[in-house]
Amino acid sequence: MTDPTLAVLLAEQAVLLEGTAAVPTGQGTDYYLDDVLFASLAGSGAEFHLRDEVGAVALRTPDVTSSARGAGWVRFAPRRLDGHARDRALAWLESAWRRADAELSGIADADGGGGGAGAAGAAGAAGDLEDDAELDDDGDGPDD
Repeated sequence: MTDPTLAVLLAEQAVLLEGTAAVPTGQGTDYYLDDVLFASLAGSGAEFHLRDEVGAVALRTPDVTSSARGAGWVRFAPRRLDGHARDRALAWLESAWRRADAELSGIADADGGGGGAGAAGAAGAAGDLEDDAELDDDGDGPDD
């Protein structure tokens, strides 16, 4: 069995993210939630629009650089798409989708919970944030 390419991996995951539209470009594919661009694939790399805290951590991982798209965007161009690289790509795609969903719902910095379900998932994430009296350094609440 052949390992999937980054393009195939992201395309398969994107169809599972509610409301995602995959728009072919001359170089690859852009991923939108409504009119919010949250990820883009071009060649052997992908760019993700992440929350600032998530993006800062992502920049400390292998094969990640800042994107020319601006603040919050990172470029991931793995030399090898091993299990760790696949996990990062999928996590960042979903995190970027959640950031876009929160933006559309008017919820600032919501990146909580699982896959979510559109605005209802974002509303649940907002409730989670209200329940957390304090957020720790990694932004997910107290670690037990």
